[in-house]
Amino acid sequence: MQLSGGSEKLTDRLDELSALYVLTDRLYRAKTSHEAFEAGLDAIRDGLGCHRASMLLFDDAGIMRFVAWRGLSDRYRKALEGHSPWVVGERNPDAIFVSHIAETDEAPAVKEIIADEGIIGLAFIPLTVQGEVVGKFMTYYEHRHSFVSHEIDLATTIARQIGFYLERTRAEEARRVAEEELRGSEQQFRLMSEHAPVMIWTCDALGKCTNLNIMLREFWGVETEDIPTFNWHPTIHPDDAADIGARMTQALATQSGVTVQGRYRNCKGEYRVLLTTACPHFSPSGVFRGLIGVNVDVTQRELLMAELNHRVKNTLAVVQGIAHQTFRGTSATDAHAAFEGRLMALSAAHNILTQTNWEHASLDQLVCNSLQIRGAFSNRFSTTGPAILLQPNQALSLALAFHELLTNAVKYGALSNETGKISVEWFRIAEPKPRLKLVWSELGGPTVSSPARRGFGSRLLERGLAADLEAEVAMDFQPQGLVCRIDAPLAEGSLPQ
Repeated sequence: MQLSGGSEKLTDRLDELSALYVLTDRLYRAKTSHEAFEAGLDAIRDGLGCHRASMLLFDDAGIMRFVAWRGLSDRYRKALEGHSPWVVGERNPDAIFVSHIAETDEAPAVKEIIADEGIIGLAFIPLTVQGEVVGKFMTYYEHRHSFVSHEIDLATTIARQIGFYLERTRAEEARRVAEEELRGSEQQFRLMSEHAPVMIWTCDALGKCTNLNIMLREFWGVETEDIPTFNWHPTIHPDDAADIGARMTQALATQSGVTVQGRYRNCKGEYRVLLTTACPHFSPSGVFRGLIGVNVDVTQRELLMAELNHRVKNTLAVVQGIAHQTFRGTSATDAHAAFEGRLMALSAAHNILTQTNWEHASLDQLVCNSLQIRGAFSNRFSTTGPAILLQPNQALSLALAFHELLTNAVKYGALSNETGKISVEWFRIAEPKPRLKLVWSELGGPTVSSPARRGFGSRLLERGLAADLEAEVAMDFQPQGLVCRIDAPLAEGSLPQ
């Protein structure tokens, strides 16, 4: 059966969402600017359907320089390097979309260079940090190209993601420089941090503010002379105050670093989401002097994640509608139910991951949410295990695994009668490298025997799960009930802080 019209549009939107999620993940994991820029170019190419693209940033002299590109000649880059519709520091610039270069007011020499490169349609998308332009990315087409609304929205979203990465790396660079300066002169540090493009602060060993740079003083409306008596705790949102206070107190008590996120009220009375990263600093003789920290306003990132989550949910709803249309009037009821159930399992895992900006998911929460899908059987489960944080791909794979195990238990196993029970236990093995050992055990159901053929669920568990998690998966069809054992590696940061 061929799907057309709306289904093709749905496929395009799914491709766009995929490009955004891949970009977000790659930017989060990027160790170098080169890796981040390559991720950006891939997202531009895959999401906007162009074969050629480039990324440029202003250098220290205010000249727009190519930092990454695809499919552009040396002659073209040399001729147009420095060409920019914006200047350094320009705020909130608008993107520029050109359907045909010949129809613009560009200088004839510029048009000739672009035409010789075989480019007709193109777009200038600004990259901004804290609202100020720092660079741009370009898309190029070999034919006239009219940019539709969803392409413009996607281009803007990609630019935001890259801007967030640039903001984060610049904040990390500012923090690194700040830490180096603190080893020397405190006065030099204050001078250096005063006009940094991020919020920088220091406190003493008791948590009392000793310095706020100008960006942070303006955020809270604090005068320089009032810093020694300023108390930032009342600016925390009431729902976040207990956690932030406890984490900062622990960092001071243990003389260790901390990363915490929460809402703070600025001098205008607005709550903004700040990501705080702090580390201890010591005197040359090793005496603990307090903490030095950097606050980054990530409110827009939070809004973007909420927007992406909303778009994913809408897409899943559309896919469910297609499933109903596909299977309506046929005898494929079981196939339809299985298809819809797997979508709901993925959606539940998405909800958990969105709560942590797709950084990790709690195994305990994942298990509980998965079992609640079958609410009528909730009193026939027992679960036990330590707190473990899963990587996003692990969470999604295990969500599908739990769904398949539940479905099998309802049809053939412990939940197919009135007396069967299911136990889910997991352990964390620390040596030599962290591993997860999870055991799903069924008892009290009908007598079980190994099936003559493996269905989709069994294949997903034994092959797909093993491949996705690099895990060892064993399905043991014992007479008293199925026992599924999963042995998978864990990331080093799998223990909650």
